[in-house]
Amino acid sequence: MTDKIMKQLQKLKPASWDHRDSASNHLNTGFNFARKWKLIVLFTSFMALLPLFVMSLVEFGLTHRTIEDEVKSSISKLLNAAIVSISFSKDPGKTAMDYITLINSGEDNDIFVVNEDGTLLTTSFYYGNTGTPNAVNTSLFKEKAGIEKDLTPDKKPVMAGYARIPDSSLFFVLAKSEKGLIDLWFKPRFKLIGYLAVSIVLILLSIMGMATYLVGRIHSADRKRSEALHHAEHEKKLASIGRLASGVAHEINNPLAIINQKTGLIMDLFTLREDFSSDKRLISLAKDVLDTVKRCSTITQRLLDFARHMEPSIEPVDIWEVVKQVLAFLEKEADRRRITISIDNKDTIPNFECDKGSLQQIFLNLIENAFTAMEDGGQLSISIRLKKRDQISIMVSDNGRGIADEDIDKIFEPFYSSKNDHWGSGLGLSIIYGLIKEIGGDITVKSRLGKGSCFTVILPLKNSEASDGTK
Repeated sequence: MTDKIMKQLQKLKPASWDHRDSASNHLNTGFNFARKWKLIVLFTSFMALLPLFVMSLVEFGLTHRTIEDEVKSSISKLLNAAIVSISFSKDPGKTAMDYITLINSGEDNDIFVVNEDGTLLTTSFYYGNTGTPNAVNTSLFKEKAGIEKDLTPDKKPVMAGYARIPDSSLFFVLAKSEKGLIDLWFKPRFKLIGYLAVSIVLILLSIMGMATYLVGRIHSADRKRSEALHHAEHEKKLASIGRLASGVAHEINNPLAIINQKTGLIMDLFTLREDFSSDKRLISLAKDVLDTVKRCSTITQRLLDFARHMEPSIEPVDIWEVVKQVLAFLEKEADRRRITISIDNKDTIPNFECDKGSLQQIFLNLIENAFTAMEDGGQLSISIRLKKRDQISIMVSDNGRGIADEDIDKIFEPFYSSKNDHWGSGLGLSIIYGLIKEIGGDITVKSRLGKGSCFTVILPLKNSEASDGTK
């Protein structure tokens, strides 16, 4: 039962409670969401409960004074009745004792007789036994009759009414405990106090729930804003890199073209002239130069191909060609680290309209993350399947170190990072997630720590074309 209550109360704690901006977030929002939640709850609770407490205190004061006045009136009536009866009695002493016997009930009504010196002539519940000297403060007896607040010998506050017995120096005293006055106020109000306590709890829970909701929405909007800003900044950087890569590729292609032309001319001269045509070593060297030029041209062509798609552009895309281009871009690293890449592309996947640059970025980041997660000699598997008539699935699997269960739900969050993670700055997978959502797709991940991970990308086939070109 306690666990269920604690789980329900945990829902009042906003998800952003432990969020703190740090330098690793790359864009500090300056918001302390836990502090904002506390301020909202405290201020709203204060403003909501203050009138309730003020009204309760005012009502308590008014009711206490009313009860006090009623008690004073009751004491006055009893004393007046006693004095009148004693005045007209043939035996005043017996009449006084009859009244004491009739009215005296101990704590509620302590009635007794004292002389001017405060010595008790009858037993008192609060002041002592008969004959106790100076038991009652004689300063009470300022007038012939009156009602005053007093302290008993053991420091208990009482309401004491007194009246002089006619034709004598004796006083009739009736004392009531002030604690009884409080009891008179509390007893009929237990239900009201319970209602007040339940109302306060419900008000506080409502305020905390609303504060959690509002702060959660603010936190979510702020995270989306930060992610959008970083995504825009990332796209801008990619566009700049694309323009730079395009310029560099063009600048390299020009001297490569000259080298290719001059080397071809040299080979022609070697072939035509008898003194060189017999030298196979020179012909072989020239061919090596041409092969190297061709390799450089292939590299610059790939660079240009990636650069062209840095700017968003919707065009017919062959998903298999995109994956091959990304793998060609990373083949040197795969060879260097002895990573085995297996591809399963049995289904015939139609072309579909999409931003080719976004797809290249998605699979480049996914495969690079897989490389980072694997040791040298690892295995990477890529499977492309026609999931439905209007969807395809691409699975990128590795046998790397995997992801801990507690991190699975967080890896697509912007800026998420942990001490042992391999997701770089914390933006890579978040950007991938955003790009896939923009395309209208989805991405899921399955992983076992120490066994590897499998990312599955689902893409919609928008305006797809069959292999024969028909839509």
